[in-house]
Order: sequence, then C-alpha cells, then structure tokens
Amino acid sequence: MLPFAINNFKKEKQLFKANFSYFFWMSLVGVALYNTMIYQAGHSTTAINMALFGSIIHPIVATLLAAWIVQEKLNWKSITGIVLGIIGILVLLSKGELNTLLHFKITTGDLWMIGAGLCFGSYNVFVRKKPIGISNNSFLLVLFAIGTILLCPFAIYEMNYIQPVHFNKQLLFIVLYLGIGNSTIAYLLWNKAIHTLGSAKTALFGTLIPFLSSIEALFILNEQFNIFQIISGGIIICGIVINTWPSKIKHGT
Repeated sequence: MLPFAINNFKKEKQLFKANFSYFFWMSLVGVALYNTMIYQAGHSTTAINMALFGSIIHPIVATLLAAWIVQEKLNWKSITGIVLGIIGILVLLSKGELNTLLHFKITTGDLWMIGAGLCFGSYNVFVRKKPIGISNNSFLLVLFAIGTILLCPFAIYEMNYIQPVHFNKQLLFIVLYLGIGNSTIAYLLWNKAIHTLGSAKTALFGTLIPFLSSIEALFILNEQFNIFQIISGGIIICGIVINTWPSKIKHGT
C-alpha cells in the first residue's frame, strides 16, 4: 500500500493529525479487532458457522447503524434484501437439510464471529464519516499502519510463546494473497462501494461471500457441485437486486 499512497499521505498529513482519534478507532475496530476475531474464531468453530455468522451479522448491524447514524433510509427494500440474503445463506449451508439447522450449536468461535460482525458492521457505517480531503489509498495506508502497530506486541508474543512461525514458500504465498487480495484490493473496492451505494446496501453484498466461496471451492478444492448453490445464489442475488433497485421518482403535478 505504501508505494501507491505515500504521495497523497504527505499532502494530507495535517488532516490525519487533526483527525487522529477517528483513524485510531477505525483501525482498532475495522482492522485490528475485526481480523483478529475472525482468525481466533477459526480455531474453535467450523467453516460453515464462520460463513453463517460472518455473512449475516454485519449486514444487519450496518443497516441498523446506517439508519441511526448517517440517516440512510430503512425501508421495505433493505429489510427484504437482508431477509432474502439470510435465507439464501441458510439454504446454501444446510443444503436443504432442516436437521442441519435444528442441530446447530453455538460455540466459542461463533461468539468471536459475532464480535467480528459487529466490528465490520460498525466499520461500514463510519467509513461514511471519513474526513473530507482524505484520499482512499492514504486512508487505507493509515488504517493498516495503525492496525499493524496495535497488533505487533500481540503478534510478537504469540510467535515467541504460543505458536512459533515456520517461514516457507507456502506461508509467503498465503501472506501475499491475504495482504494484496484480501486486504488492500478488497478494502479499496469495499470502501469505494460504501461511498457509492451507502453502508447498508454495500454490506448486503457480504451475503454473497459464502456463495462465491462455494463456487471457488469447486475449482480450488475440487468440491462437488450441488443444486442448492444455484438456489442459494438466486435467492441472494434477488435480495441484492431488490435492495439496490432504483426507486421511482415522483414528479409533482
């Protein structure tokens, strides 16, 4: 991120100083806590549970907070979009088996994912409060920098006393993928969407994550295709279309 944002950062340095508390809390909630909770959840819950809570909690939180804090309208379209998104995720993860949902159990990892959803839902809304004059790339540069500083002491402690890191090519590729793809590119596009569509509408696109992940798994992990992927995707996409469909403008007579 540094090579692409350093020039803008130098120009906007005074704005960052004047709004340091905003950037500190955004880094803490949207970078440090959010990502830590996700990785912590992975140690004590299933991938299905992570996808379920991760994709349901944050759109709900973002929609409610957006209506309260940034006055985004909470109407039948946004509610319908969320409901259809949740139904689509449940269909995908349960594969149409009601028993899967009836025997669903909440674990400690699920609580971590709920916390992550609360963090990212809040981040979605407060991105709209970004100070005027701050560019998107320098905005992310500062968030990542502060987030890294916040996490460094814990990372060093963990590597030395809990789980030593064994560096190899596989780890390098994973770190590059997470750093470039899941962090830099994903955050840039996501923040752009928030400013274009609004917090609530953008958050609803998060319900596509389990569906898209299942499609990727067909090619990367050679998992089997099933009809519920099509049904789930159709339901989720319908919810997004309804939520983002332009409202008719009533002209005065």
